[in-house]
Parts: sequence; C-alpha cells; structure tokens
Amino acid sequence: MTGLSTLLFTLGLVLVMGLVYATGMAGWIFGSFLLLSGWVAILIMKTAEPGALAVQALTAALTMGLALRWVFRHSQWQKRMTKDWKDAEEKQQQTRGVVDDLKARIAVKVTEVDRGLKQYEMVKRLAEAMSWDEMSPSLDKALKHFFKSDGWAVYLTDEKGEFELIQRRGVTPEPRTEDLAKKEPFLHTFIPQSGSDEGRSVWALGMPLWRLHERIGLLIVRITDLAPDQQGRLLSEAGSFAVQLIFAMAKAKLYRILDKRSRTDGLTGLSRRGPFEERLREEVARARSFRTTFSILMIDIDHFKNLNDSYGHQVGDEVLKTVAQRLHDGIYETDVIARYGGEEFVCLLPRSQPAGLKVKADQIRHRVASEPFIIGLEAVSVTISIGIAHFPHDGDSPESVLASADRALYAAKAAGRNCVVEAASVRS
Repeated sequence: MTGLSTLLFTLGLVLVMGLVYATGMAGWIFGSFLLLSGWVAILIMKTAEPGALAVQALTAALTMGLALRWVFRHSQWQKRMTKDWKDAEEKQQQTRGVVDDLKARIAVKVTEVDRGLKQYEMVKRLAEAMSWDEMSPSLDKALKHFFKSDGWAVYLTDEKGEFELIQRRGVTPEPRTEDLAKKEPFLHTFIPQSGSDEGRSVWALGMPLWRLHERIGLLIVRITDLAPDQQGRLLSEAGSFAVQLIFAMAKAKLYRILDKRSRTDGLTGLSRRGPFEERLREEVARARSFRTTFSILMIDIDHFKNLNDSYGHQVGDEVLKTVAQRLHDGIYETDVIARYGGEEFVCLLPRSQPAGLKVKADQIRHRVASEPFIIGLEAVSVTISIGIAHFPHDGDSPESVLASADRALYAAKAAGRNCVVEAASVRS
C-alpha cells in the first residue's frame, strides 16, 4: 500500500505542476489544496507508513516551494501578474469613477432640492402676503439668491391689458414691443445710461407671466455676467421661477385693481375724496419739512342741478365725465385731482407759484367753457367756478387750506359764476 500511495502522490505532484504551468498562481493554489487533501486522506486511511508520509510531505513542500518560486520568477507569469494588477487597477479606477459620478449626481440633486425648497419658501411668503408692499421684499431676496441680481422691474397688466410699472430696483430696460407677446423667458442686451454698469452692454432676462391665455405681467431682471454656455440653463431656471410666481403676481394684480377701484371714482376715473385727503396731509407734512408751498383749486360746475333736471341724469353723468377729463388734461402729471362730491372737484398743485396760478386756473376754466355739449339738436354751454387757496398763506393745515379754497369758490359763484377767485381777495 505504501508503494501505491507513493505512486498516487507522485502522479498528484505531476498534475499539480501541470496546473501550475498552465494557470500560474491559481494552479499553484488549487494544486496545493489538492495535494494537502490527498495527503490528509492517505494519513486518515493509514495506507502508508509514517516514514513514507514524512517523505511525501517533505517532497510536496519542496516541490510546491520551487513551483511558487518559479511562478514568481518566470517572465511569463510576471507578465500575467502585471496584467492582473493593471486589470485590478483599471477596475478600481472605474469603480472610483462610478462613485465620483454618483457623488456629482447626488450633489446636483441636493442643489436642485435646495433650490426647490427655497422656491417653495418664496412662493409661500408671496402667497401669504396681503399687498404688494409685503410681496416686494420676498421677491427681491429670491432674485438675489437665484439670479445674483439686484436690478429688476415688475410690470402688471391693468384692466385694459396694458403694462403698468409696479416697482423697479436698479437700472433695467423698458419692455420692448417685440417681447410683449412672448410666453417663454428670453434674453437680450441693453446699455444702462446710469449706475455701475453705465455705458457697457449687460444682459436683461425677461420672464413673461401668463396664466393660461391671460397675460398677468412681466418680470425683467438685469444679469451682469453671463457666459454663452450658461444661457440655456438660465432660461430653463427662469421658466421654472416664472411658473412659481404666477399665482402671487395674479393676486398682486387683483389687489391693485381692487385698491385702484376703492380709490377711484367709478364715473369720472378721478381720485375719490378719501385718498385725496390722505395725499393732502402728506403734502402738508412735506411742505412744512422743506418749507415749500402748494395750492388748492376748488372747482364746481355751474347750474349743474338745472342741467340734471332739464336733460336727465344720464346727460348729467356724461357732462361730469367730460368736465373731469378736461380738468385732468389741464394739469400736470404731478398734480392731483379728485371728485370731491357731486359736481364739485378739488385739485392739489405741489410746489406751485401763486403768482401764475390764477392764469392757469383761467385757462382751465376757458378749456371747459369753450366746447359746448351737444344734447340732441341743442348745444349747451357748461361753465365752472374756481376758488384758489395757497399753503401756508391761506391756511397752515389741511382743513384750513381746504376751507379757504371753499370760501373762495363760494365767492366766485356769488360773483356771477364762470370765474376764478383767490382766497386772499375774499378776506380783503
């Protein structure tokens, strides 16, 4: 049995050497396991004497040691090992590249989530606001965060669908005619005439605000630095930003319309009495602070009751609207005119010069009287009477200056109507 086990063990060594030659290190590992298993089996089955086993173990150890030395020193196996190392390194680099790409994607997603959360926060604050004054700070903060811009302008459409400037921060261009019908964000360049960017070309980003087929408004943002490869990303972000704004801007538009209606006389389109008196109090405070003057015109349509009784209230309303328009056309944009009650109007003229105001009032009176109203086949002439008071000469408070203008108006009506009287002449 000892001879047979020795023969089998020798054949095993030959087989192992063949495996080592054919597969290198893998063959050496497999062969070592195979020899060890066989030797243990012979030991367990006691098919060889202890001396033979010791010789076999020594022979196997020596043979496998030489084989291992040959594997490491043989050029072919060195090349194979080098290739294996390179393959392992390439796989490691590929794995590292996959991990880096995954990290980059995660970073992009984190940024997108952060932007989304900030947009949600902006929309929430805008939705909670009850007026444009409350919305404006949130919008300004959002534009600085998302677009790194401190120059912007918001336009909302009025009841006629025309753009009205709501607020402007910094220098921005006026809306271009060719951009009014656009529904997607757009870019164009302009040259500011003032500010830090004066004289150099900068970008303007336009964000049209549409709700289905209704145009709500337009947001224009100044972009100082923009690389060509960033334009697509910027327009995409602007589109998402505009969508988030639509609800808030629609609410702001509604608030403005309601506020304007509450402050505007429905028949004549002029300011109501309450808002006018607020503006008068502000002007008194300003005039006191800066030691300036202003004037008040109190205006009344002559014989308006007779006109109503003779031709009806519909004709009377048309006369009121036409007279209001002629009065409005006769003053400056900085002046404020309001319907004070019935057929009576009042006009505030800041920083006016008392010396020339009576001439201007006479021009307004003449403008109204010069064009008769055609009622049926009859031409009816309508005239007005005007009383003038100056701050602080005729009154140093809102109440007193209005009272002086009212006394001057009654003096004009007492003098035969269709004339202008100053408060100073009433007292003298």
